[in-house]
Amino acid sequence: MTDKAPKAASGAEGPDSAAEVTAPDISGGERDVPVVELFLWLYRLFYSKTLGLTVILLFALYAFIGSLLPQATKEVLADPRAKEAFLKARRPALGRMTTALDALGLFHVFTSIGFYVVVSLLALSIIACTVHRVPELVKREREPRVHVAPRFFDKARYRARVPSPDGVSASLEATREALRKARWRVIPDDRDPEHCLYADRNARSGIGTVLAHAAFVLILGAFVVSSTWGVEEDLTVPVGSSVEIGHGTGLSVRANSFTDSYTDTGQPMDYVSDLSILSGETEVARQEVRVNSPLSIGGYRLHQASYGTSADVTIADADGNVLAKRSVPLRWQTPKKTEVYGRADLPDGRVIYVFLPASGQAVSKIAPGTAVFGLAPDGYTDPQSQQRAEAGATAQLEDLSVTFERERQYTGLTLRRDPGTPIMWAASALLMIGMSITFLMPYRRLWARVEPDEKGTGSVIRLGSVSRLDITFERMFAALVGRIESAVGSQDDPEDPDPATTAKESKEKEPSDHG
Repeated sequence: MTDKAPKAASGAEGPDSAAEVTAPDISGGERDVPVVELFLWLYRLFYSKTLGLTVILLFALYAFIGSLLPQATKEVLADPRAKEAFLKARRPALGRMTTALDALGLFHVFTSIGFYVVVSLLALSIIACTVHRVPELVKREREPRVHVAPRFFDKARYRARVPSPDGVSASLEATREALRKARWRVIPDDRDPEHCLYADRNARSGIGTVLAHAAFVLILGAFVVSSTWGVEEDLTVPVGSSVEIGHGTGLSVRANSFTDSYTDTGQPMDYVSDLSILSGETEVARQEVRVNSPLSIGGYRLHQASYGTSADVTIADADGNVLAKRSVPLRWQTPKKTEVYGRADLPDGRVIYVFLPASGQAVSKIAPGTAVFGLAPDGYTDPQSQQRAEAGATAQLEDLSVTFERERQYTGLTLRRDPGTPIMWAASALLMIGMSITFLMPYRRLWARVEPDEKGTGSVIRLGSVSRLDITFERMFAALVGRIESAVGSQDDPEDPDPATTAKESKEKEPSDHG
């Protein structure tokens, strides 16, 4: 817009000569930060070492907390009453911190929003760092620094002087051929091709870094996929009975038998479950399952995890109608570990608890061959009425009668499904390939300069490299010097010290283009 200047003061120019002043229009979009600038700012933020280190520390902190605090399963988190019971069990140890830890999602660290944010930031940081370095890796292969100043050969970490009886051109050509036979890539110095050349090996080995970084991103992705969509739950299958696998598979697992064997000293030696997978009444798979030999079917795996005793019970109402007839696995121990117990959930929400003496416990209050039954209004309340019953006898619990049929074994299985496994395998392969390239094919480079000698009858070949202190490269460099000596027919030892000694005496410097 245009504003008229005020009239001049007394003694100044008259109104006819008043000038117009144009003020900049700042109401438009020039004040907005361009999208490109915002993107570049975020890009610089993500490849900064400060952010990368901070995110790595946060990731380590989450992992530490996840291994330190008890973690609730997905089933517990999905059931408000089960979750409340889980938190109640934590309060005696954690006190008032329990509520705060729950609010922060630290009882399910690896599926919490905070953890997902940290993993996302770490992945973006790795990607940004990799993208930021790619141009440098491409440049060193396509446009390496081929020229260095003459004084570089006096300061290089690894350096040597090889006298030659031949002239400059012949010595330079002999050096070039010696390097090529040693499988170095040789490029003439574009600023002084008659005296200098550049050589390198494994200029494309930077791809190893890219592959390793890509592997780290995939590993993070596999971890998130496994934590979010993976399945890991316990199944207890009484021998001779079957239990549904669930998760929409339409399959069930039946324990045909369970065998445990021990050494002469009583140490456990082997646990074996003979399992069948059923689709309806049809057996679709059968296998003997051990701890490290799971049964796989439909993307799920069944691992041998535990074993124990179960109690066969029959539950009937006051009219004698059978409400349930099942084998109850006694999966838990009382605080004093003198009894084992399990639970049977009824259709009306009530729960019947079954207690038996723990194996080998002579101090149990329950006699061998006897069970104690307790009735609770739900699974989160202690039993309100209890009755004993020997094998074959019936206990009366309010309007229910519970018959203790017999004891038998159960096998404890772990059901797993990990959709992140293929991603993890791919990431592992990339990591192995990338690390192998990085460590087995390190990037090497050196420069050579040929000058007339002081007598004017021959020449001197000067070699220099800025490789970091490396015993392997020391040997390689010494071998190259020897190869060049043989190529030019030199009878004298190199005038400079041994490369290993030189490496200890000089600091590594990046070659200069000046001079």
